[in-house]
Amino acid sequence: MDALDGVPRSVLGYPVKTRTQIVATFLVPVIFELMLYIVLTTADILITVEHFRNGAPTWAWFTLTLIWLPAVVCFCSIVSTPERWPERIGFDERTGRFLFNQVAILVFFPLAALYRFSRRIFWSVEALFHDKGSYGRAQAVAKITETSPCELYHFLQAFLQAAPQMMLQLYILLRDGTFRNYDTVTVQVISVVCSFLTMATIITGYQRFESQKIVGRCYPWSTPEQATQRRKLLLRSTSTAVSALATPSIAPEADPIVPNIMRNFYSRYGSEGERESTANERVAVPAAEQSPRKTLNVGAFNFDRQQSKAHQDPYVNFTDDDKLQEFSGPPDTVDRGGSKARPSGRSVSFKLRDTVEELQAMDHYLRSAEDVRGYATDDSDDEYLKPDGFDAVPKRPAPPTPEAAAGMFHRVSVFRHMLLFNAEAFIKEKVPRLPEGMFDHTNPKEGSRKVPTQGTGDQTDGDAISLPSRRQTIVGLEQDDMVGKAVLFLGWVMFLLMRMLALSTFYVFFPLYFWMLVANHYLLMIACIVYEVRLHEKLERYFFYLFLAYMYVFSLLEFKIRFVHVRWWYVGYIALVLAENVASLVLWYNLGAFESWWFYFLHHTIVASGSLSVLCFLFYYAFLRPKDRVLFVNED
Repeated sequence: MDALDGVPRSVLGYPVKTRTQIVATFLVPVIFELMLYIVLTTADILITVEHFRNGAPTWAWFTLTLIWLPAVVCFCSIVSTPERWPERIGFDERTGRFLFNQVAILVFFPLAALYRFSRRIFWSVEALFHDKGSYGRAQAVAKITETSPCELYHFLQAFLQAAPQMMLQLYILLRDGTFRNYDTVTVQVISVVCSFLTMATIITGYQRFESQKIVGRCYPWSTPEQATQRRKLLLRSTSTAVSALATPSIAPEADPIVPNIMRNFYSRYGSEGERESTANERVAVPAAEQSPRKTLNVGAFNFDRQQSKAHQDPYVNFTDDDKLQEFSGPPDTVDRGGSKARPSGRSVSFKLRDTVEELQAMDHYLRSAEDVRGYATDDSDDEYLKPDGFDAVPKRPAPPTPEAAAGMFHRVSVFRHMLLFNAEAFIKEKVPRLPEGMFDHTNPKEGSRKVPTQGTGDQTDGDAISLPSRRQTIVGLEQDDMVGKAVLFLGWVMFLLMRMLALSTFYVFFPLYFWMLVANHYLLMIACIVYEVRLHEKLERYFFYLFLAYMYVFSLLEFKIRFVHVRWWYVGYIALVLAENVASLVLWYNLGAFESWWFYFLHHTIVASGSLSVLCFLFYYAFLRPKDRVLFVNED
């Protein structure tokens, strides 16, 4: 299994290198999340201090509570999970160490989050220094993707700290219409902006999590044992399309038709050894009939560049006919220069002796037709090489036209019965209350008979076809590439800006109507979730669905439940939120009493951010949405 399995391998359809995958998928997002976390936590702490200084302890305690709320919920979730505790029952050293670690993480949760981000950044950089497919690269990627409870804290921070903190600080900024303390206002604006970005980051990462989870993605906060067990189960029970095509569902040794096919092939054409021996017998010629072969020897001086440059051929400007006329003596009398011993056979050089020998050999070969006819025998297929009989009729008669075998009609009959059997099975499965005896193939004379299927009865002929069988598939979703995540992130930033400003300004003018709107939206989301799961989930899931409906007040993400009709969910949710925002905007803009230019600016900002968010979502869905990933379920 590839260490980067599940990581996008291309950007805008163009394949990228593995180092680019690591940088775009791990290094850059982690650095961005680390910077956001540092700025957001620091700004919230400074806001708390400023509220205490300004004589507003209520807002200060609210802000401080929201800072600690994700860590407390994460601690309760981890401690209440039996799989995270040591296996031994009772309070021993391992149990005490586990409880102490969780309490320490709760108290010093900012340091634990910073350690998690720093660890991922270190291993991301370390993976860049190793080659593709090496053990170091696989180990570094495994360290990057390992699970940790800090990921649960980071997920909860977006909805338990960033979202309510955003609403609270916007309400404090807008309730009087004017800004009183410049230092407090600056920190509040920084906190609101970082909260927007934090929520958009988490929503982008978990947008279609359930569709990605069924094809390999795991919860980042699950235990290492759970992640390993799920990965092994997925590898054992499923296979990709490439492996399914490379490895057929029926092994050759298990298919009874394959041995018959090979047996028929060997009986007609012989085995591989017999064909090689026959070919050798045809090509072999007695040594006495063969013409003497000239050996071509290559010496070290043939590769010496200095010697080849120093030698000058005196006949370099001569034509081949001039060289034949100029040289009248036998080739053996030509002095090669020097007292060096001549190597056995011919040597590769541009000397006169070699040129003349080559020309004489070529002339002898072209003028003698007996050499070509000597190699061809009556039982060979080389008559097309003879220059005299190039257009002559072949000596061998053409092979007879094969007659149509009876097995051909048998294969068509098998295929027809297979189609009938599949059609009947489909109708029985989909159509309720069929008439009695509709698919009864009983013959009163022959008795009951079965529709023949593949591998039954008399299908022992090697010419019978082997039809593919049905395989159950799992259709999931690949992860977004870098460009897709960027566009989706921008769309959710604009969407959250529209949503938060609309709700905050509506609460400033009409608090009662605000709570009515939020309560109705919350109840509607609970009804949609219950209808989607069809009451087939466990009881403990319903408590989480209450929190999931709270998340759907601000955004929509496929988490813990898989949407059956994804388009209806997203189109309906965006249309509902736009209708709520437009209704609230019309109410407070026309009926609210305000004189500050700030509310006019908010009005235009809400309209512009809503339009940009819709455009980003449409562009992402049309061009940048990830492809489906299909896995085949193994039948064993």
